[in-house]
Parts: sequence; structure tokens; C-alpha cells
Amino acid sequence: MIPARTSCPAGWTQEYAGYLMSEHTAPNRPPSTYICVDGAPEVEIGPAEQGEAILLTVKVGCGTLPCSKYHNGWEVACVVCTK
Repeated sequence: MIPARTSCPAGWTQEYAGYLMSEHTAPNRPPSTYICVDGAPEVEIGPAEQGEAILLTVKVGCGTLPCSKYHNGWEVACVVCTK
């Protein structure tokens, strides 16, 4: 998984592209895991169960990253590649 990219390096095969996401956490607590979720996910609707997580998109924070390359509040893309 490569965050902040929409294509794979030369010689690699793209499995899918999407958005970087993490589980919802308590305020001021960083997420423990980041995953790349397919840009066209399949969704199952049903009641929430104990142990499930709410996924949120990861957004760019201008200042932490160079503002000239990244726009504040934009969702971070990602790509999953295999070699």
C-alpha cells in the first residue's frame, strides 16, 4: 500500500486505488492503523456490532506537509500494488 499516490511504480501491478482511511478514535488520540479502502467499495448495510469500527478518510493538514504540494483538507489517495 502506497499512501498519497494514485499509480504504482514501474514494474508493479495495481490491485486497486482508493482513499487512505483510519478508525475513529478519541479526540487528541492518533489512529493506530491506516488502510487503503477501494475507491468503489462494496457496502453491507445492517446493525452495528460490538467491535466494529467507523472508518474516516484521512485528510491533509497543510503545515504538517508542504502547502505548495498538498491542499489543506483534501482526502489522501492511496494505491495497492503487487510485484
